[in-house]
Amino acid sequence: MNPKFIALLAVLLGILAGGIVIAGVEMISPHSPPAGMNVNDPAKLGEWIATLPMSAFAILLLAYFLGAAVGGWVANRVAAKSHYRPALIVGFGLFVAGLMNLISIPHPMWFAVVSSLIYFAGAWIGGRVVPRAKI
Repeated sequence: MNPKFIALLAVLLGILAGGIVIAGVEMISPHSPPAGMNVNDPAKLGEWIATLPMSAFAILLLAYFLGAAVGGWVANRVAAKSHYRPALIVGFGLFVAGLMNLISIPHPMWFAVVSSLIYFAGAWIGGRVVPRAKI
């Protein structure tokens, strides 16, 4: 099979896996919007986010790291037999999704900076776990 196609498939599967992990961790988080709150209203969502404790942000950062690590692992595992190493591209894809979230919903500045970096760190670490194939 074409190595470029395998690398593209690896990246897409990595982003999908990372997104599933992030959503899963967010779903089990004890910090969820109050009942009846319109989560499609960025202003109301921003007000609620401003009241969240530090533990809520720590859980989000953990979700982003774990999602990126799993995504990077999946991508490099799928592409293991090619010379492409797509884990960091997965990190970039998750970073773009996270950036869209940061733009649409107000977050503390420190969280925006740390969360933007954590995608790359997680993807790199997850990708490093997969042994490099001898081609």
